[in-house]
Amino acid sequence: MGIYEKEYIAAVINYFWGKGTATSSSVNERVALVVYEALEKAHICSDSMDFVPRPPNGAASVKWVITQLAKIGKRISSGNALIYNSCRGQVGVNYKSKIMMASMGV
Repeated sequence: MGIYEKEYIAAVINYFWGKGTATSSSVNERVALVVYEALEKAHICSDSMDFVPRPPNGAASVKWVITQLAKIGKRISSGNALIYNSCRGQVGVNYKSKIMMASMGV
């Protein structure tokens, strides 16, 4: 996973769980999978197709998830966040401990 991908994934984490929650150095593959799962829940809540892409067939690979999260993080960093605040808050609450554990490598 490249440095820019890690930075953008950290931007997704900081969008949901507050600035300073993640840095690019705390992003790993497990973190990416947890963030992706949280984004799927946000999609169910907000029906935001621009922020939660779905793989064309079958389960998403880690490489695909990382690429998509980096693109989402780039849009968030540029101020293009279309997830309802109430959905973002609910996903943040539901996944906070999971993302913190994944960041610690647990």
